[in-house]
Amino acid sequence: MISSIPTNTTQLLVRHIAQTDLITGNPDTPAKSLIETMATKRIGCIVICENQCPVGIVTRRDLIKLWQDENQTAPATQFMTSPVLTISENESVDKAGLRFIADDVRHLVVTTSSGEACGIISETDVVNSHSMEHDLFLRSVMDIADLSPESINGNETVLSALQRLKESGRSALFINLNNQICGIFTERDAVNLLANSQQNDSIIELCSNTLVTIEQDLSLYNARKVFHEHQFQHLATTDNQGEITGLISYSDILNSVEHDYVYRLRELLYERDVALEQSQHNLRLADKVIEASMEAIVICDRNAKILRVNPSFTEITGYCSNEVLGKNPNILSSGRHNNEFYEQMWQSLLKKGVWQGEVWNKRKDGSVYPEWLSITAISDENGEITQYASIFSDLTEVKKSEARIKRLAYFDELTKLPNRKLFNDRLQLSLGYAREHEHRVAVAYIDVDFFQQINDLHGHEIGDKVLKEIGRRVEAQLDDGDTVARFGGDEFNLILTDVDNNPHISEFLNRLLNTISQPILIDNTELKATVSIGVSFFPTDATDAETLLKCADSAVHLAKDSGRNSLRFFSLEQHKLIHSRYQLGSDLQAAISNGEFQLYYQPKIDLNNGQSTACEALIRWLHPQLGYVSPAEFIPLAEDMGLITRIGQFVIEEACLQIAEWCKQGLETTVAINISAKQFLHADIASQILTILDHYNIPAQLLSIELTESCFLHCLEETQRGIDTLRSNGIQVAIDDFGTGYSSLSYLRNIALDILKIDRSFLVDIEKSEVDCSIVSSIIEMSHVLGLKVVAEGIESQGQLEILKSMGCDQMQGFLLARPMPAEAFSHWYLHQPDTE
Repeated sequence: MISSIPTNTTQLLVRHIAQTDLITGNPDTPAKSLIETMATKRIGCIVICENQCPVGIVTRRDLIKLWQDENQTAPATQFMTSPVLTISENESVDKAGLRFIADDVRHLVVTTSSGEACGIISETDVVNSHSMEHDLFLRSVMDIADLSPESINGNETVLSALQRLKESGRSALFINLNNQICGIFTERDAVNLLANSQQNDSIIELCSNTLVTIEQDLSLYNARKVFHEHQFQHLATTDNQGEITGLISYSDILNSVEHDYVYRLRELLYERDVALEQSQHNLRLADKVIEASMEAIVICDRNAKILRVNPSFTEITGYCSNEVLGKNPNILSSGRHNNEFYEQMWQSLLKKGVWQGEVWNKRKDGSVYPEWLSITAISDENGEITQYASIFSDLTEVKKSEARIKRLAYFDELTKLPNRKLFNDRLQLSLGYAREHEHRVAVAYIDVDFFQQINDLHGHEIGDKVLKEIGRRVEAQLDDGDTVARFGGDEFNLILTDVDNNPHISEFLNRLLNTISQPILIDNTELKATVSIGVSFFPTDATDAETLLKCADSAVHLAKDSGRNSLRFFSLEQHKLIHSRYQLGSDLQAAISNGEFQLYYQPKIDLNNGQSTACEALIRWLHPQLGYVSPAEFIPLAEDMGLITRIGQFVIEEACLQIAEWCKQGLETTVAINISAKQFLHADIASQILTILDHYNIPAQLLSIELTESCFLHCLEETQRGIDTLRSNGIQVAIDDFGTGYSSLSYLRNIALDILKIDRSFLVDIEKSEVDCSIVSSIIEMSHVLGLKVVAEGIESQGQLEILKSMGCDQMQGFLLARPMPAEAFSHWYLHQPDTE
């Protein structure tokens, strides 16, 4: 529908904003007379006229330049700007704005219809005629002030000041006397002094010493008020302490607003030109657009007789143009819509001028199809309807797509089983029915065991076929009213309605386990897949759908922990265990921020002299409700939750801080910290550690890094680079818990290390187990061959200690020597350590 564009009937004209008290001169007026007039009238320019018609314009700067050139008697014709640009008093202000942009000038002389000068307007006048307060509010004095103003000594002459103004290109200078800003010298001052022939006098004697300042944080809106109040053209800016920071002029504010105004005006001008060009382009291409449109277009006269159709109309309906011209569009009617439908259509067209909706029409061959139809009534300037334009598109494929989208919205694309959304809808209905009739409902969570291995070994295409077959087998076992859905991946969910008792469910689900585990033949390949099933009951385990699913999910994890290919029912004890782990994980996230972690220090002794020269930093968690939580509980949880890097960062920072404190106390001992594999594989872990050492000014030899064997399972080259960086900077690197993990001699041979720690599991029975004794002895000998020092951890008896001494072990730590203790307790122990030789 075409709508009319409103016009502004109260247009602002140039004569409404022009300055009519025009000061003029003639072409023969000498410069000295002009500058005297300018000083007396306190104006910035004079229009030069001949027979009342403008022929030029003279500004302050023009006259100041003449005095510097000592050419005060020159007539205006020698230095005025000519020809002068004019604008009729009856032109619009917007037109004046466009003239300023197009001609790149600052003033336009306003003329009457006969060409006589009657006023003057500046770009500032045009800007001020528009409401620009919003721009002034949004900007501060500091945004536009000159923060590096020029200054001149107050003892300099006026001519020297004029030269500085010319060289700097500025309109004002600070007056400096005894290293203090005491005034401002402006072009207006210059004009007044030149008019009085005081060009050779010192400026400090001639200019006012009153220095008006303005805070630099003030908005331009309020700054403008200050300028108006003092009737000054320049002010000094100050910071919050009252120190002078710069210089701002009233013209700076106006220029700032002018810049925004001109920018907007340019945009409007550009948009107008683009719109005009586009309109002309549209007129030229209208026929081509209609002809090339993928939608059918029909144009009718006011009596609904067809005047024109496009090729798409023929393609959709089968009717050629000559078969429908002059006829009513009802030749396409399918008969599916009654008369009331068409009456409402015409009422909408006559009342609103537009109608759109879905219509079933009939092609030339008699087939019925859906279309989306839009009809617009086209009116003339008097509001009378002259034509109707309709556009329609064939919705046949859209309807097919909608049906497919609906299937996708509720069914899994791979297995064609219900998806999560449809499953949840059916579960809500089942629970509602069960509540009403006091029935039980079971929800079963089915997870395919080791499905990733099937994908890895046979490919995803085979994996998809396995999932389809499992879904088919499960669906075949269900009774009417039950539902199987695939949520995604290798997960299936069941709704079993009207459950009578557990044995019945157990029998059914065990049968389902057996059915699924039967071999699957795919592309002449026999595969076998098993599943784990977790079951929860309504209303015994939960009374809402979300909790039921969580309970079933918990039960399936228990089934997997029990060896897979099994069935487990949800239990309250299991719920408490899961909730406890969930709650502990939630508390763990806040533990670092709440300061609940602290480091304990366990001494290590040198078995050669019995003295402690090192210790291991061990993290402890003091839970506000549970007390001390074992690292064996929260470290695996932190790794699962992705928090281990944050905790490791805390350990590094805290240990280095403690080393720095001990160094201040004169206690120097090497502190070993544990770095997890995930943290160490972080690309910049070595540089992070070195940065922290540098921050606390700690000698590198006072820090030792202990890594587990899992660090060497992945990204061996990155691990080696990190270790080399640490060792080259003097930090010792130890392999921790040796013998319990990867334990490859390859990385011991190829990666430079300093220390090897034997896991306590080899030392517990060393006094009575010859096998353990031989293993430990071999490890020690091998380590010494490789140039590694050996530390035995977990020593709790004197017998273990003596055996390790005899084997040549270098260091030991364990409860026999001392338990882990807080930093303060370790300081006391270290200074009074017992003799263990």
